[in-house]
Amino acid sequence: MEKAYHILYLCILFGLGVGILFALIRAIRGPRTGDRVMGINMINTQTLLAIAVIALYLNESWLLDVCLIYALISFLAVAVLAMILMNRRKPGEAGMEDDNYDR
Repeated sequence: MEKAYHILYLCILFGLGVGILFALIRAIRGPRTGDRVMGINMINTQTLLAIAVIALYLNESWLLDVCLIYALISFLAVAVLAMILMNRRKPGEAGMEDDNYDR
């Protein structure tokens, strides 16, 4: 039965790796800034899940502590990035149209 769990964990890690690859493509290609931020957030979330699965696979509880710390840092990084992007451009500035605000 334990062999089945190891195979399941490896399949989950492979699926997360593919998801991270697609999120990386979304983060690079864009086309809007919001899409890039969303791609980075998805990469962070899937990395968090991968660390948790590795903790189960290796039966190491300290990796869950690393997972929690990574989640806090990831949230803080995305929140700071969003604040920077919101303050960079504000609607109503001269030469800006409202429909191009996200770009």
